[in-house]
Amino acid sequence: MNKKSHKKKQKKRGKDGRNKENIIEPDAQSTTKEESESETPAPKEDLCYEVKHSDVMGRYVVASRDIRAGELIMEQPALAVGPCSGCPLICLGCYRELDETSIYKCKGCLWPMCSSSCSGQGKYTGHSTQECDTLKKVPPDYSKLEDLKDSYQALMPLRCLLQKEADPEKWKAISEMESHNELRRARGDIYPMNDRNVVQRFKKWGLEYDSEEIHTVCGILEVNAFEVGGVGASARALYGAAFLLAHDCTPSTAHTDSDSGRALAVRAALPHRRGDLVSLCYAYTLQGTLKRREHIKVSKFFDCCCKRCTDPTELGTYASAFCCPKCAGRVLSTAPLDAGAQWRCVDNSCSYVMPAAAVQLLLKRLTDEYEQIDGNDVAGFESFLHKYRNVLHSNHYLCLSCKHSLSQLYGKISDYMIHELTEAQLNRKIEICRDLMKVFDVIEPGYSRLRGITLYELHAPLMVLTTRDFERKAISKDNLRNRLKEIVGYLSQSALILGFEPAQSSEGLMATAAREALRKIKTWEQIIGKIS
Repeated sequence: MNKKSHKKKQKKRGKDGRNKENIIEPDAQSTTKEESESETPAPKEDLCYEVKHSDVMGRYVVASRDIRAGELIMEQPALAVGPCSGCPLICLGCYRELDETSIYKCKGCLWPMCSSSCSGQGKYTGHSTQECDTLKKVPPDYSKLEDLKDSYQALMPLRCLLQKEADPEKWKAISEMESHNELRRARGDIYPMNDRNVVQRFKKWGLEYDSEEIHTVCGILEVNAFEVGGVGASARALYGAAFLLAHDCTPSTAHTDSDSGRALAVRAALPHRRGDLVSLCYAYTLQGTLKRREHIKVSKFFDCCCKRCTDPTELGTYASAFCCPKCAGRVLSTAPLDAGAQWRCVDNSCSYVMPAAAVQLLLKRLTDEYEQIDGNDVAGFESFLHKYRNVLHSNHYLCLSCKHSLSQLYGKISDYMIHELTEAQLNRKIEICRDLMKVFDVIEPGYSRLRGITLYELHAPLMVLTTRDFERKAISKDNLRNRLKEIVGYLSQSALILGFEPAQSSEGLMATAAREALRKIKTWEQIIGKIS
């Protein structure tokens, strides 16, 4: 998986116009009597959550009983599914990217599909009959591929609006979601863009929808849509109930969507006590506070004030820290919730200070350089880490992104296959995975996808080194048993966490591989006795 492929799926807030972000108040998960009054009737016996309301957070979801880690909290069918804004040329049925030189055309409307047997043909989660009938009137011009790609921005709003007649219940659920029209209109950038790319496109297509209604649907999508689909897919979807989950930069849940029907499953990443807030992250957790808060403000229209964002150390991870050029100490923001605050060295009674503008310029330059690295360039990522070892804290989010890529490249690409790695390279992979786990255990704790993948990557070099030591008789039976016990622990956790992913996804296949590796390790017991 390259540096671009870890996609955090996102969603948002409630109809009452308030955001469900965590706030700086005593015990954010406790509520007053007025706040604790459930907005809905008592939950059914099979539900482990309930929707509540407060003047501060609007509608939000809490545990109605104790919930185990890994337990399914909710499973929601998709209300509408469609292409992401700004996506490449994709199949309108399954959302896979298409080869522009060889495009299959839908027999009904001539719009791009992957094949005549696409699994999404005729389904509301793909290229529905209603959509096909609508698009028959506006066949695409394949001599203008860039305009065709731009037209994709109008397809998801169209699919939502088609539900008005196709499925009024789904449309009712969609229309009850928050659009933040006033905030979006006041921004001065989003409304003109949607008017150009969606409203005017509808008019060009001869579709008679009210302009304000189109803008409202665009807002609902911007605020509430989840990014869905596996590797190679580019789609977004709306779900009932799940959009009410509150935001936190250290989420308490993980979620997956199935290839079949795009249903969304939300599971507890951590144990929840009755009354605990049920949260997910609207941003990419492998980013620093400045970037996360900027993304959330721009795309979700609120200022995050969660515990991670208010802590200059980001809960002790130092994911935004720089190295002090004077004393090699840690340079942190003096006020993380203020993007204009200066940064200061916090070690060794040092007086070094960085103005906010200098921090922003440095981050932009380093980010631009990082993004120029090819996704499979092991040497490029290692060079970046070495070059800026005295500039960025080893846990800085740009370093974490490099390490995240390296943890998966070592052992999986040409010239770096796992059994070809030198002992130094194997130990480097182990070091990288352990560095990542220390951070992931804090920012995405419990049953998170990031932890499951990294645990699997950690077991592989340990297993190769152990096998090599055993073959040259450089390890005692006791040491061998201890090493295998450690490896079994990593594989068991990985198989459990990734076992919740769709079976044919890359993570689901990794879970299968982890179970197979566990089975093979059992054969060692014939040599050394019981491992666990």
